[in-house]
Amino acid sequence: MKRKYVVVGVVLAVAPFIGVGAASGAVRSPLLTDGVLPLPPGFTSAGVVDLNDRGDVVAGGRADGPEQVVLWRGDSVSVLGGGSPTGLNNLGQVVGAEYVNGGSGQYERTPKLWQDGTTTVLAGPARSYVGTGDITDSGISPVTYPNSTAGYHMENIGYWRGGAFSRLSAPTPGPHVSLSVVTENGTTAGSFLPMSGTGAYAFRCDATTCARLAAYPGGTGEVRPVAANDNGVVVGNQNGVGLRWEGDQVAALPALTGASDATVSNNRRAINNRGDIVGASGGRATLWRDGAAVELGSPGGGQSAAVAVNDLGDVVGWSRTPQGQTRVFLWRAGRSYDLGTAGQTDATPVGLNNTGTVIGTATTSDYRSVPLRWTVRPPR
Repeated sequence: MKRKYVVVGVVLAVAPFIGVGAASGAVRSPLLTDGVLPLPPGFTSAGVVDLNDRGDVVAGGRADGPEQVVLWRGDSVSVLGGGSPTGLNNLGQVVGAEYVNGGSGQYERTPKLWQDGTTTVLAGPARSYVGTGDITDSGISPVTYPNSTAGYHMENIGYWRGGAFSRLSAPTPGPHVSLSVVTENGTTAGSFLPMSGTGAYAFRCDATTCARLAAYPGGTGEVRPVAANDNGVVVGNQNGVGLRWEGDQVAALPALTGASDATVSNNRRAINNRGDIVGASGGRATLWRDGAAVELGSPGGGQSAAVAVNDLGDVVGWSRTPQGQTRVFLWRAGRSYDLGTAGQTDATPVGLNNTGTVIGTATTSDYRSVPLRWTVRPPR
């Protein structure tokens, strides 16, 4: 039965299943290559974080000491220095922060930018436990930070643009505030969660001011924006309800037929510039396109979820087999293709770009992260 949801003037509907599983007949797979990315000498683990349209991949890797920033260009791998990466743009700039081992009761991370063999400390926030976000091609990166090194409750927000820092004022000062979403045009989005009680909300900022996003009627608990596109559409979740904000309106994403929940993927590529949104509903991978919820199927035959969508409309996600194995799949133009596990026991995707690269991760029996990469044919 078709259902419609009308929330604050926005209509979203449920569409029929159009994904095609692996068992539905022989279809040529778009998969070209898959495998494990080579680790730098001495490294035993690396968890991929992001990729760009050149196919560069960044990860946080470990040898014997603290976490290091690892970058792949093709099959060449390099170590950029100490730190935990949080974003990579199409210029090859990597943003992140390096933990500072201070005394008891001291919490500090140094924000950094890595590019072409050079490491730059990003100035601006006071010394504290700084948290960085993604970085756009125009060099914009959001930041969240406490008042001092004596605590780790996030109380302040701002952003870097071309290395220059600008502080922003959240609609409500104090903990807990976050700012992790950023778009190419400089729009940022975050959330406020009070130390106790009610009053959580999401907000959006331009270059100088921040304002609350519309509250979802009846919504309770933490509101968490996860992604936005260059048209200003923000998506996120509140207690198992997927939300979409545009202008001063908010709408709940519709569940698939027979499901009672619908959530947006916690991924910076959960929405593309066409407005496609990905996530899960009722344990099934779901795409929201043109206001309708579309089931993407499960090549593995079990539970599934969509993780990320590129600007071409390709979707990457994971599905489970009856034996419990987790495998990566690509959904394209109405069909779901099993991409497998790149030779690992299990694999989950992290992201995909617009030029045919998918990245993901596997975990060994001793809890080491294995960096994975698939390449697929571009759509016709």
